[in-house]
Amino acid sequence: MSRGKQAGFGLIELMVAMVLGLLVLGAAVAVFQSNLRTFNASDGQNRVQENARVAYELLSKDVRSTGSSACSAEASVLGLDAMSTSFKTPLSGSATELTTVSADDLSYRVKTASASAVTLVESAPQASDIFKVGDRVMVCNAAMTGFAQIASIAGQTVTFTAALEFDPALTEYGDPASISIARFRNNRWHVKANGGATGNSLYVNRNGGGDQEVAEGVQRLDVTYHQAANGNPAVYVAAPTDFQSVDAVRMFMPMRAVMPSKAPGENDIVNRNVASTASIRNRSL
Repeated sequence: MSRGKQAGFGLIELMVAMVLGLLVLGAAVAVFQSNLRTFNASDGQNRVQENARVAYELLSKDVRSTGSSACSAEASVLGLDAMSTSFKTPLSGSATELTTVSADDLSYRVKTASASAVTLVESAPQASDIFKVGDRVMVCNAAMTGFAQIASIAGQTVTFTAALEFDPALTEYGDPASISIARFRNNRWHVKANGGATGNSLYVNRNGGGDQEVAEGVQRLDVTYHQAANGNPAVYVAAPTDFQSVDAVRMFMPMRAVMPSKAPGENDIVNRNVASTASIRNRSL
């Protein structure tokens, strides 16, 4: 009985198989690199968009709230202290930064009040959960507004380090039911170096404390103001002649993000420009 000859792969067949394998491998690597570039570009773009959204939401919120009070906007502001003085001119700034002054968004009704202390109406939340010793607050009724710093908190009673310029419970035309207390807010927005790969960031300084980083990668803050009176209302200017007449603020911020990785010869920096305008609520209604 004769045996059949067993055939194997020839050299040419092996070489063809190797070439085909290399082609498939090269295609897979090319697809992977393309997907990686797309992911990195999208990641950089997403970082820019996220930082831009945070920057504009928080900055625009402060601009819209400029000069807002826990009570009536027509209430007289008493006192010559720094808080009273700044609240009388609640918007200030330049072409590269701005400062907004207002009451906090949350205000609390008062049951009893004097020039040196107030007691909250609601039993919950606790006053100690709302305020802290050292907080600066606005106390007002329908007729008058004053500012103080908290010295102590006992139960729902908040005591001040120094007496207000008026007694909220004894004010003419100021109904006791209209008395409220809220945190005082003085926020300075500016851009400075962050020490990182993106170079600069947007920072806010709250009530004279330390700078807090809000949005990474903001290269600069260009601010222009719409002055509705005592100026040219048709244009936005970098240096208004009367901040009390400003009713809108336009903000332009070049943004930068760094992609997590890059291919050789590619730029890992993503640059975008974003702009927005915010109107001051109590001056545009």
